[in-house]
Amino acid sequence: MRKNICILFMIALCSGFAGCAKSEAADPLEGNNGWWITNPGTESGYYSSASPRLIVQGTVTNTADQPLGGIYVALPSVREPNEPDILTYNYSITDSLGQYTIIRYRGREVPTEITVVATDSTGLYPEQYIFAPVTYDSAYIGKDKIPYNGYATVNFKL
Repeated sequence: MRKNICILFMIALCSGFAGCAKSEAADPLEGNNGWWITNPGTESGYYSSASPRLIVQGTVTNTADQPLGGIYVALPSVREPNEPDILTYNYSITDSLGQYTIIRYRGREVPTEITVVATDSTGLYPEQYIFAPVTYDSAYIGKDKIPYNGYATVNFKL
């Protein structure tokens, strides 16, 4: 009896609300809630229902090109007033290879340039600001092509 109940439950689960059946992907140009994202410089792409992101990455080295770990890298130009510090969202700390990545929701703004600051908490290296261009892949909403994810690579030499 218990085995039959389990089988009936699995049939109901797969045929109803859980969606075990293979579904056809929606046409990205037919105005659904997702986005058809094109890779920069190509017409190839992928479907996404995620919000647009701003992705900033790079390295921090000294003048001898040695990587600097433990450097605080932040995005002051895109922060909201009273926005709390959130690691990897609006700031990052470089790893032992001097690398960092910050990924945040882009919001409604489409900045063409951002300000990125690198700060050494020990005070050995001076704080440095870089104004960096932002490039975008694009997305379709219906048949309208818009900028979507923003990318910036910002390398510091302290």
